[in-house]
Amino acid sequence: MSYGFIQGALDGFSKDGKLYGLARNTDVMAFYYNKSMFEKYGVKVPETYDDLLAAVNTFKAAGVIPVSMDGSDKWPLSIYINALYQQYNGSSSSKEIREAVKTGDYSNEAWTKSLDQLKKSIDAGIFQTGFETTDYATSMNLFTNGQAAMYYMGSWEMSMATNENIPEEIRNNIGVFNMPAVEGGKGTKTDLTAWNGGGHAVTANSKVKAEAIKLLNYMYQPENWSKLCWEKGVCMSAQNFSQYLTGKETALQLEFVDKVNHATSISGVTFNDLGTNQFKTVSEDASVEFAIGQLTAKDFTDKLAGAMKK
Repeated sequence: MSYGFIQGALDGFSKDGKLYGLARNTDVMAFYYNKSMFEKYGVKVPETYDDLLAAVNTFKAAGVIPVSMDGSDKWPLSIYINALYQQYNGSSSSKEIREAVKTGDYSNEAWTKSLDQLKKSIDAGIFQTGFETTDYATSMNLFTNGQAAMYYMGSWEMSMATNENIPEEIRNNIGVFNMPAVEGGKGTKTDLTAWNGGGHAVTANSKVKAEAIKLLNYMYQPENWSKLCWEKGVCMSAQNFSQYLTGKETALQLEFVDKVNHATSISGVTFNDLGTNQFKTVSEDASVEFAIGQLTAKDFTDKLAGAMKK
């Protein structure tokens, strides 16, 4: 039986030609935005990063948080940097980022440009005060209760559009856009920061190895996981789920499907997850440390390079 995994879905679960696990989701990182709030303040969906910074100024002047950021978990900031890198270097970014993590060579100017752009954005007030200590639930609440105009998070939160715990005037007015194009960059809004997050593997010495394999064989039959997770609006499967579209999808679901279907390039695993456990910890810590001004851009890349040498 073919399990229908989409192209590249298993790359992050393979090493040296051997498959060690199965991907569960197709995850896209993007900006959720409140359509009503954009209309109220005369803000258009940003096409360029300069447009985004102009929107930041408008919302700040109105006393609205421009973008809610989960800084406490650190990885969203790392992915923000990864997304900016893609906008500077375009479709070749995935290969270049993998090589940088492997070799410790971060001399590509896209790293410095991405970090400088993030610093410029933070100085402009793009995120809420204290974003570095704001956790996942709180950052989402800032958006879903109307305090923030935008929320930077993954496509698994497309279920906000059907969550009846969120006020109707919010959940019915959620849109999404990709990291906007940067001036002089090679990327476009169709270069997605997307990967196959989450997955399952069975250890060779598991006492329930046979049962676990049976479970995964059942779960990964497309009519089970792919069908159910889409129908419930939970996420996009790492398998082709096109046959399970119901015709009752929310506009938000369809926006994400359209983005994946028309992607010029897809990032694959982001830099913070491309190295060792040590590298992951150091790179994500460094992302926050840089964001709050404790590290320079050179300090940041030096930390990443050093982490893979230990």
